[in-house]
Amino acid sequence: MHYDVAVIGAGPAGCMSARTLSDAGFKVLLLERERMPRDKACGGFLSPRAVRMVEESFGPIPSSCLVDAPEMRGARLLCEGGGEYELPFSSPGLAVDRSRFDAFLASGCGAEVREGRAVEGFTAVRFHVRLKTTGVEGREEEVESTYLVAADGADSLALRLLRPEFHRLYAAPHLERGMLVTGEGEADWDERWMGLALTREGSAPASFFVRGGRIGMAVNLRGGRGWREELENLQAFLSRRVGLVLRGGVVRSAALRNRMAAAGHYSLGAGCALLVGEAAGLVDPWGFGIRLALESGRTAAAAIADSAGENITPHLRYRY
Repeated sequence: MHYDVAVIGAGPAGCMSARTLSDAGFKVLLLERERMPRDKACGGFLSPRAVRMVEESFGPIPSSCLVDAPEMRGARLLCEGGGEYELPFSSPGLAVDRSRFDAFLASGCGAEVREGRAVEGFTAVRFHVRLKTTGVEGREEEVESTYLVAADGADSLALRLLRPEFHRLYAAPHLERGMLVTGEGEADWDERWMGLALTREGSAPASFFVRGGRIGMAVNLRGGRGWREELENLQAFLSRRVGLVLRGGVVRSAALRNRMAAAGHYSLGAGCALLVGEAAGLVDPWGFGIRLALESGRTAAAAIADSAGENITPHLRYRY
């Protein structure tokens, strides 16, 4: 079956693209590898702008998507040596559960949604995309579309296929494995602020949050250090600064991030195939990347809608 647009990935970037294009009258297919709701290693912080974008396109965010003490005032940065800096929002943001939040976006995106269907490969020429997909039962299926929006994450298959040399030189070297650890505990910390920690021993800035007696700590892995070393360093720092105490076992989940844009490199795709969110290298260093995902998804969709009927590929409009 032929679609106007195929979207890979049902995260905020993919769902926003699908919603924007569906509203513009395009026939859209949204492909998601997992079954929704699915786990996502993410703090789930929405800046005020991200909240407005979601409500404009999808309506009010259901209370079932919110976590305990959902109001967010911004971020606080703690530095080795005693420095502390506030990065407040102009108005309150929100904290959401990513698994339920993404499911809410996918259910309201206006596209045909196929869950449990992975994209194994595709070819993209001028105004024609052919995708090879596989379901959880192993059944293969081909999909054709005029345009493609790839929101397939940090280690993007779409980026590897569209720009193989770019991926080899800039994307792959900046792939990082992050670890989010949560557990029961307490700390002298206002739950309405996301915490950022810049320590002398840490290989990269870390983040943490406190929600209803649960502590979350996120560390990034660089320079060959293991996640245990990074976590132990962060935990010791927070014990000194905010009286962190953990009780019982912890739950760990891993995620990939790509910091190529922080090094001055990013890719928005090519021709009729556009990359959004982390697939393009768009990562917010302060931990509010959902806004970037939503904004890039909307911008890519607008580029497709604005270029439809013209003899130029949307990649040029998207870059502009």
